[in-house]
Amino acid sequence: MLSTVGLAGLLAWRSLRHHRVVAFATILGIAIGMTVVCAVLIVDNNTRSVEVQTPVEELSKEQKADPGKLTRQHLGIPSISIAPRIESIRFERNGKETGNRLVPTQQGKGRFVNNDKTFAAQGEEDYVAMRLAVRLASLLSFLVGAVIVFFTMRFSVAARAREFCLLLCLGESRAGVAASLLLEAAILGIVGTIVGLLISMPAGRMLLAEGISTTGQRPEGSDILPWPELIAMTGISVTIALLGVAGPVRSIFRMEIAQVLQPRFLSEDAQGRDLKATGLWWLLPPAIAAAYVLGRPFLISWLSVIHFFLFEAAFVTFLAAATLWWVPPLLRGAIRLFETVIKPLLPLEALLTGRRMRLATKQIGFAVIGIVLVFSMLTALHDITRSLKDEISRWGQVALVPYIFYERTSVPGDPEAFRRLLGLNGLVFYRLSAKIPGALPMRLVSAEDVNPIRQTLGRPLLVPGTVIFSKTLAARFDISAGDALSIEQKGVKHRFKVVEVSDDLGFYAEDGKYIDLRSYAVFSDGNPLFAGNLERTLGLYGVAQFKDGSLPLWRPIRDDALYPYYLRTRFGLVSGYRQTREIDRDFLIFDFILVMTVILATIGVANTLLIQVHGREREFSVLRTIGMDRFQIVKMLVAEGLIVGFVGALLAAVIGNILGAVSVSFLDHFTLFDYRFLLSAHATGLISLICIATCLIAAIYPAVVAVRTSSAESLHYE
Repeated sequence: MLSTVGLAGLLAWRSLRHHRVVAFATILGIAIGMTVVCAVLIVDNNTRSVEVQTPVEELSKEQKADPGKLTRQHLGIPSISIAPRIESIRFERNGKETGNRLVPTQQGKGRFVNNDKTFAAQGEEDYVAMRLAVRLASLLSFLVGAVIVFFTMRFSVAARAREFCLLLCLGESRAGVAASLLLEAAILGIVGTIVGLLISMPAGRMLLAEGISTTGQRPEGSDILPWPELIAMTGISVTIALLGVAGPVRSIFRMEIAQVLQPRFLSEDAQGRDLKATGLWWLLPPAIAAAYVLGRPFLISWLSVIHFFLFEAAFVTFLAAATLWWVPPLLRGAIRLFETVIKPLLPLEALLTGRRMRLATKQIGFAVIGIVLVFSMLTALHDITRSLKDEISRWGQVALVPYIFYERTSVPGDPEAFRRLLGLNGLVFYRLSAKIPGALPMRLVSAEDVNPIRQTLGRPLLVPGTVIFSKTLAARFDISAGDALSIEQKGVKHRFKVVEVSDDLGFYAEDGKYIDLRSYAVFSDGNPLFAGNLERTLGLYGVAQFKDGSLPLWRPIRDDALYPYYLRTRFGLVSGYRQTREIDRDFLIFDFILVMTVILATIGVANTLLIQVHGREREFSVLRTIGMDRFQIVKMLVAEGLIVGFVGALLAAVIGNILGAVSVSFLDHFTLFDYRFLLSAHATGLISLICIATCLIAAIYPAVVAVRTSSAESLHYE
C-alpha cells in the first residue's frame, strides 16, 4: 500500500514537472479566483457593521424624548422641538387605506417618528443591497475560474490517455494511476488555494485602505477576517480541483489499452480528446455551496430579494446552456468567414487552420464558454454602473444643477430690501425649513415663493392640505400623485393629498448619505400640524435660481450677493460633480473584480491553448516535416486565438447586455433608485475589442511553445 502511494506521488510529481507551465497556470487560475472572492469577503466583513439605525442606547436623553429636537447652534435660535408629535401615519389610494406599502428591500424596516421609538435612516437597505451585488459578482468570478480550472484538468488528463495506458502496460495498477491523478489535482488545488488565500488578505486590506467598501460607505476598519467563510471557500476551491479529475479517474478503470495504443490518424487524435458537456454537472454541488456561503447573510431578512436572484440565476443557467448549444455553429461560421477573408493572402494557413478547428470544435468551445462568462459579466456590470451614473446625472439636472444653496445669517428685517437684492442679481428664491429625519422625512417650503412659478408652468399648487413627495421617498412607499397621506396627532387626523412626485422642489444640498438627502416630503406653510414647531424654522435655508434659466458657475455671482440675510453654501453643479465622483469610488470594487477576472480569463485561454499544443505535438511535427516553417505555425495558432476571441466577443455582447437589462430591471423594482437600461454601442464595441485582444495575447505563448517542438521526438511511436 505504501509503495503504491509512494509511486503515485512520484508519478504526480514528475507529471507536474514535465507540464510545469500548465501546472503553474492552473495554480495561478485557482489563486486568482480565491483572491477575488476572499478579498471581497474581507472587505465586506469590515464594512457591513455600519448600523442601519441609531441604537437607542446611543441617543441622548433629548433625542429619546423627541428625535426631532435640534440644537441651538444648528438653528441659530433657542432650542425647540421642531418635529410634530405624531401618533400614526397612513396612506390612502382611491379613498381606501393601504397601510405602509414598502418596496421589498424596506419591508419591516420603516419606523415613523413617535414618542417612544427611534427613527431609521432612510434607504440603508439599498446600500446593503450593494453588498449582495458585490458578493454575487465575486461569486461569478470564482465560478469562471472554477470552470476554467475544471476543464483544464479534464482536458489535460484526456490528452494523456496514451501515457496512462503505457504505465498500465509497464505493470502499474489502475488504482495507482488514479491515485497519481488525484494527488496531482490535490497538489494543484491546495497550493493554488493557499496562495490565493494568502494574497487575498493584503489585497483586502489594500482595498479598505483606499476607502473601497461593499456598501458604498467608508469602511470602518481592516482587522476583521471572516475565518468561517474563508475556510468554507478554501474547502470548495480544493474540491473543485479534485472534481476536475473525477471523470478521468473513473475512465481509467474502463480504459481499453489496445484501443488507445493502436496507431491512428491525426484527426482521430483531435476527436479522441473531445470533452463531454455532461461533465459540467460535477460543478453543481460546489457552485451551490459557494452561492450559499456568499448569499447566506441575506437569506434571513431578504427572502423576496433572494427569490428574485434565484430566478435570475436560473436565467443565467439557461443562457449558459444555450451558449453551449450555439458555440459550435458560431465557431463553424467564424471559421468559414476567416477562410473566406484570409484565403487570398494566406491560402495554406487558412486551409489548415479551418480544417483543424472544425475537428476540434468541441475542445475550442469550452475556451469560448470561459471567455463568454467573463466578458458578459464585464458588459453587464458596465450596463449597471452606467445606469446608476445616468440616474444620478438625471436627478442632478433637476435637483442640483439649476440651484444655488444658501443658509440664513439673520432674519430679513426689511423684506422689500431683500426682494431688491434678488431682483438686482436676477434670482428666484425659495425659503425652506429644517428637515425632520425619520422614516418619513419632512420639510416645509414657502407657498408664497413657489406657487407663482408653479402657476405659470401649469403645475399643481402647493397649499395647506397638499404634499409633494420626492421620487425616492415615493418609491420607498409606492406613492403616486393622487394618493393621500393621513397623519394622526392627539386624535386629530391631518389629511394631505399627494399633488406631485418630483425632485425639483424641496431638496437642499448638504453632507449626508445619498439616499437620505433625496428622501423627503414637501409641505407648505400654513398647515396646523406644523404650526409652532417645524414652521418656526421656515427660512433657515434657501435655494435660488436665475430667472432666465442660466446655470450657476457660468454666470458670476458673489458669495455675499444676498448678504446680510443669506450666505451661499454650495453650487448645485459642484455638488453633482462630487456625487458622481463618490459613485465612481463606490464602484471601484467592481473594477477590482473585473480586472482580476479578465486576467483569469487570459490565463484560462492561454492554458487551454497550451494544453492543446502539447496534445498536438505529432500534428505540428508532421506539418514541419512536409515543409511548413515555424512562422506559419505561429500564424495558425494566432488565427485560432482570434477566432475564439471573435466568437466569444459576439456571444458576450449579446448575453452581457441581456444580463445587464435584467439586473437593471431588478434594481429599479427592488431599490429606491430610478434605473433605466441604456444600450451603449460604443462601450459594447470596446469590450468586444478587449475580448479579442485578450484571446490574441493568450495565443502568443502557446504559439512560441509549438515552434520549439522537436519533430523527431514527437513522431516516434511510444
